[in-house]
Amino acid sequence: MQILPLVLIDIGVKADKLAYRTVSTLAILVLLSGFLQVQAQNVCINPQYPGSFSIDKAKVCVGSPITITAPSAIINAGYNFQYDGKSSVDKITLSSTKTFSYTAPGSYTVVQVGSGGGAATGTILCREVVVLPVDPVKFTAKGCSGRRATVTVDASTLGQYDSYEIYWGDGVREQKTRADVAVDLSHTYTNAGSYTITVQGIYSAPASCRSTITTAPPITVTSAATQPIITALKTTSDNAIDITYQAGSGLSVQLYQKVNGTYVATSQKGSGSGTFSVQADAKQVQCFQVVAQDACSTAGLSSDEVCSLVLSVTAANKQNNLSWQSYAGTASQFRFYRVYRNGSVNGQVTNRTTGTYVDANNITCGTQYCYSLEATAGPTIITSQPICATGINSNAPDSLGSVVVSIENNRPRLVAALPTTGAPLTYTLVISRSTGPSGPFQQVGTVANKNTFVDDSANPLASSYCYQVAYQSNCGLTSVPSKPVCTVLLSSKSNKGVDWTVDSPFTPELVDNYILEVVDSLNGTKREIPISGNTHYEPDPNDPNLQSQRYRIIAVSTNGTISYSNFFTFRREAKILVPDAFSPNGDGLNDTFLAKGIYFDQYKMIIYDRWGEVVYTTTDKTQGWDGRIKGQLAEQGQYMYRIEVTDLTSFQTVRTGAVLLVR
Repeated sequence: MQILPLVLIDIGVKADKLAYRTVSTLAILVLLSGFLQVQAQNVCINPQYPGSFSIDKAKVCVGSPITITAPSAIINAGYNFQYDGKSSVDKITLSSTKTFSYTAPGSYTVVQVGSGGGAATGTILCREVVVLPVDPVKFTAKGCSGRRATVTVDASTLGQYDSYEIYWGDGVREQKTRADVAVDLSHTYTNAGSYTITVQGIYSAPASCRSTITTAPPITVTSAATQPIITALKTTSDNAIDITYQAGSGLSVQLYQKVNGTYVATSQKGSGSGTFSVQADAKQVQCFQVVAQDACSTAGLSSDEVCSLVLSVTAANKQNNLSWQSYAGTASQFRFYRVYRNGSVNGQVTNRTTGTYVDANNITCGTQYCYSLEATAGPTIITSQPICATGINSNAPDSLGSVVVSIENNRPRLVAALPTTGAPLTYTLVISRSTGPSGPFQQVGTVANKNTFVDDSANPLASSYCYQVAYQSNCGLTSVPSKPVCTVLLSSKSNKGVDWTVDSPFTPELVDNYILEVVDSLNGTKREIPISGNTHYEPDPNDPNLQSQRYRIIAVSTNGTISYSNFFTFRREAKILVPDAFSPNGDGLNDTFLAKGIYFDQYKMIIYDRWGEVVYTTTDKTQGWDGRIKGQLAEQGQYMYRIEVTDLTSFQTVRTGAVLLVR
């Protein structure tokens, strides 16, 4: 046997608030040569000098502390609470603390290294601690009718707990076994209301600890289930119906449909409130109910029976006939029918068994009318699918009201007042034209859905045009043509003045008076001259400012409607008066050759002798030839003249001739 010397071991001790470092000299007498090799692998295996300590709990929860107790015979003891089983004594970090908390679950080795009392020998002792997880137990809670609640525990979160505590939120706590929580748990409350439920896992002794508490969202329990309601049933097409419902909080509903007189559950389910879309033959009456079921699968109440409406519409002369099967749902809930036409209320029926309705309100031919039937039954609105019909009206449209024709932008423009009845939104005006009120009239145009027409093919400066207007419905029915209306043609039948036609541009009214509108051709100013009933006007022939004027006639009807004629410019030619002879003998009579006239703007006179030589020229219309040539008396005889005049309208007039000079 070989005796080894004492080995000094440096023991490092870490404390929470007080630094502790001590060096204990452990005299380890190794009697066997192979002992050190074994010791380097695991100091817990067959220590030669066992130490001594105890742990208050062999099992403990994560986060819960363990406490070590050691006898006084063991001195200078240090502890490692997470010995890895591989480190040698000189590699183990030791602490003098005797309390420790683990942060993760698992199985841990606690090693004690100390000195034996009086023998000066090193001691080692190891003990095992099991640290248990405290993961929360997950669950769902549901509030039900009858003041009842259920709890369903997620089996994958049951963990290693020995039992489980359910707190129902009303002061009642229950401990359950693993077998108990494998199925849904149930509890009945004394009072309806809102409650918060918690679940916690429990470890029995020696751990005697619990998991993290799990809390579910508050639940509401009711004394009794409320009846679900179908708030709306609307037929949207030939094979589709939408059903809108409401149910109490925490209730689920299932849609039932009547088949051969018996209600059958459909696959459609919902909760709270929502809409079911059903594929069914919507051309036939279909009836439905929704049945409520609470979260605990307790069968609840059914809604009232609600049935669809199937509407049909037939067009007749000046009316549309509607029919339907009387409402087949819960009769006691029925209140009234309401008929809609093109989205607006058209009528109401209060008798449930009534199944017909006639709409004769201004039905026009060719117009589409779309109807829907709505029934109010308790809180439910039932709406049929819209059905449309095209109106029929075999009566010809009423005659047009007033018709006016007027010249605007140098084209005849007609304005017609539509019939007061029988006038749909879609129509055509048919316009016919003639050169006189007695015809014959030929169609010159149509205009759709407008009451005005412009005749671009007419020339109102060339002729008066007479028109007739007829109203044609979109069914092809045509009203009686209007009486003729004729444009007022302004022209001149002589060089003295202007004239205009007498045929009326109004119907059924007549012309009350005329107004002549005068536009000065030189400065553009306007003035109006009342003409009464006359159809001819002569401007002052001696007024030098009235050579050219632009005129228009304003026809005024008996009720003040006006119609305009075409514009017409009346122009007089410049007047040039030239004597045949003159006698420049100084007697003061006819001593000069002088041209006179009106509307002169520019003037030039040239006198030629018999050989064509110019003997006199002037541009002054007030100066004449005094019979002299270069200051000398001209021989008597004939002389030629040329007079050029430009009038106020820039029109040039030339007068030539011969004048006899007499001495």
